[in-house]
Amino acid sequence: MENWQKVKELLNEVLDLDTLERGKFLNNPKIDKETRAEIESLLVFEKDSEKLVNLSAIDLSRGFFDEDDSANALIGQTFGAYKVISELGYGGMGAVYLAERADGKFSQRVALKLLKREMNTAALRRRFQHEREILESLEHPNIARLLNAGTTDDKIPYIVMEYVEGIQIDDYCNKNDLELNERLDLFREVCKAVDFAHRNLIVHRDLKPSNILVNKDGKPKLLDFGISKILSDEIKNTDSATITKLGVMTPSYASPEQIQSKSVTTATDIYSLGVILYELLSGHRPFETKEQDLREIYKAIIEDNPPLPSSMVKEITKQFKEITEAKTQIQPNEKAKSFLDNSSSEHKKSDTKVNKTLLTNPHRINLNSNSIRGDLDNIVLKALRKEPERRYSSAENLSEDIKRHLRGLPVTARPNTFSYRTEKFIKRNKASVFAGGLIFIAIFGGIVATLWQARVAQAERTKSERRFNDVRKLANSFLFEFSPMIENLPGSTPARELLVKRALEYLDNLSKESSSDLELQRELAKAYEKVGDVQGNPYNPNIGDVRGALISYEKALSIREKLSKDDLNNLTLQSDLAQNYAILGDLQSNGGDYAKAETLYDKSLELREKLYKNNPNDFQIRAKLAKIIKTRGYIPFFDGDNKKAIEYYERSQDIYEKLHNERPSDDQVAIDYAFMFVLIGEAQGWNSDLENAKINLEKGLDMLIPIVKKYPNDQSFQRTLMLAYNKRAAGYEDTEEFAKSVNNYQKGVEIAENILKHDPLSFTAKRDVALGSRKLAQALDSAGKSKEGLVKMLASLEIFKELNKADPNNSEVAYDIPNSQFAIGETYLGLKDYDSALKILQTSKAGMEAVLKANPTNIYAARTLAYTLDRIGKSYAALAEKRDRQENLQKALEFQSAGLKNLNKLKAEENLAEYDDEEITTIQKEIKKLEENLGK
Repeated sequence: MENWQKVKELLNEVLDLDTLERGKFLNNPKIDKETRAEIESLLVFEKDSEKLVNLSAIDLSRGFFDEDDSANALIGQTFGAYKVISELGYGGMGAVYLAERADGKFSQRVALKLLKREMNTAALRRRFQHEREILESLEHPNIARLLNAGTTDDKIPYIVMEYVEGIQIDDYCNKNDLELNERLDLFREVCKAVDFAHRNLIVHRDLKPSNILVNKDGKPKLLDFGISKILSDEIKNTDSATITKLGVMTPSYASPEQIQSKSVTTATDIYSLGVILYELLSGHRPFETKEQDLREIYKAIIEDNPPLPSSMVKEITKQFKEITEAKTQIQPNEKAKSFLDNSSSEHKKSDTKVNKTLLTNPHRINLNSNSIRGDLDNIVLKALRKEPERRYSSAENLSEDIKRHLRGLPVTARPNTFSYRTEKFIKRNKASVFAGGLIFIAIFGGIVATLWQARVAQAERTKSERRFNDVRKLANSFLFEFSPMIENLPGSTPARELLVKRALEYLDNLSKESSSDLELQRELAKAYEKVGDVQGNPYNPNIGDVRGALISYEKALSIREKLSKDDLNNLTLQSDLAQNYAILGDLQSNGGDYAKAETLYDKSLELREKLYKNNPNDFQIRAKLAKIIKTRGYIPFFDGDNKKAIEYYERSQDIYEKLHNERPSDDQVAIDYAFMFVLIGEAQGWNSDLENAKINLEKGLDMLIPIVKKYPNDQSFQRTLMLAYNKRAAGYEDTEEFAKSVNNYQKGVEIAENILKHDPLSFTAKRDVALGSRKLAQALDSAGKSKEGLVKMLASLEIFKELNKADPNNSEVAYDIPNSQFAIGETYLGLKDYDSALKILQTSKAGMEAVLKANPTNIYAARTLAYTLDRIGKSYAALAEKRDRQENLQKALEFQSAGLKNLNKLKAEENLAEYDDEEITTIQKEIKKLEENLGK
């Protein structure tokens, strides 16, 4: 057709006009008869095209595929343990079937989603896997659960879901005549499910009553997180004009940003919840009368303000009453029919545009518009804001506002004016207000008489509050401004010790007066934790008061557990609680109680992983997750399970590596990343993987040296380098490399001595010098310089004794003393000074038994005691060659047998490493030889 372009342009203009205006437009003399005839012939198809648009996706898609692939072909087939009974829903990509358990183990009905064979592409398989991952993360009592998943013999994926037998939420409310408050309580349960999904970073995008079924127990279940609908009979028969059965989007419940194809966020679901709430309150959707025309409903959602739910209820009630009265007063004749038709016509012209279907709804809600007017109107309208940022920030906040309304409290959806708060108070306390009015009249005269005293009392209260806040500010200044400035400075221990004393005085006084002040409680918890760090954090400079640290940390934990229980969604509180569990785990770990430490670390790790799941891109959250994973790896390392320790270390290292790549200038992250190589190397060394151990230990040390060099006065960084030198030194197992071991231990001791020189009262620095000196002495002993090593060991022992005297309750030092005595005893044995060896080993035995009495779960102490018993036996066996042969041989057999028994017990409990097996074999041979000598 030659003038087709002109016809197309004019047709587009005509389609935008009303029916009456089209005739005027086409009568324009500028439009020739041929063109007009062609346009009018095309307009004939307009009604049919509207029918096509209103077809459900399932009906539209059936013709695209062969009948051989219909649902009937699969009925009776088995998929895994499930047999197909009937079709529930059908779409272009696949279908959902009702299935039942077929393996006879138990009776169970499920909904089974199966991808169509011709749609079995890699992209759709990935989508199926994505759906499965989403559903796996949604374990909630109000969300239909994922039960199973698999693939057919010809590699077609399927998903098995919980089959929900129920009716959609609006029908449930109407059929059971639920009262207003019952509807609101049911809706709040739905909000909980949606909020749970949001906190798992999942947006539903198609919330509507047909996706919320209520079962026979009255529990709502949320369906369709990215899968085809799980439909009950009630949902199949829905008459909503725009609902599809492929779950792409339902315009009646869609948000403005969905209609406009803009970015979808959790605010999208809040809008849909607002529409559902509107429907539960009024029985109808805000733009229901425009749903027959897609253009109109889209325009309304984007531009129009919805009528108040209360006005909708009021208008419908009014019109229903008019029609009821007409039916009662006039016989059903032509006049009545005319009235009803005219009434319906007039209603269509009203502001709310109510149509006949609204008036003839068999489940019309029996609610009073007055009960909805006010708070509930405002709550609904806030959820239905056009701008996403002006809606409720979460489904939980929407639910909380409804809860406040139910309790008669002010809601956030209304301005918090004085008159509004007064109105809410009076409504909540009518009887009290009335009685109070009578009492007020009776005591009015007394008020005048006591006014002056009240002013004086108020002035005193103001002064008291000011003093309280001054103390609070001072305590915070001590701990969070002053303390960090001096924490890693040389010579700061006396100042920090005084800080702890003063801060505890302030904190304990504040604590007595602050039980109702939640913000102050949070400050107190942080403050107690800071005090605990100064008292005895094993990984920070501290004054060595481990018991005091334990008390302070437990005070902080008690506060945080209570606050966290009352506010589970507060991420800051959850992070603080995770830190609390971790530091208490550090104290238990360093005290040798690995079982308690493991429990505490696992609690911390669980919280950190939840925080990471909610904020996977947050730098600090990832850094803290990496730290607790590293720390958790210490437990299997101490228990001798080096492979398990390496798994934790490598997982932590992967996170630190990503963080380091993101911020290469962050020296704290760089040091943490480098130290992971050291820890992995140490564990590899104990696991006999000496080649890789050497590579990782040297790599970590080489990375640390230039970074730490930039911070000569930072005790924390310097101490990390010291630990790296010590761990590298321990990695030299070859006799020819003992000189290198000595050299590295010497560098570690020099760093520790330098820290102690500048901070002579630091408990941590003293202990680091003692530990480093003892390890250096043992390296000297192995290198053939036993006498030189013995001198350093004895000096190290004296430092440990000084530390024990300063803090008798420090469990770490209580173990350090007998452990050092054991090392000295072994050196005496090597020097063949058996009397000296026997004497100090017996002292070590008594000290180690005291450690185990205080903490029976200390595996290191139990292992060292076993070897101490064996070395005492060796001393007696050597002395038997000099004197009292039979008596000394008998004692040697007694002690070595006791040592072997303890080692075998530890082995049975899986508390020994592989390298202990060789020692056990040696001891067994020596015992056999003793028994033979005693038999002669």
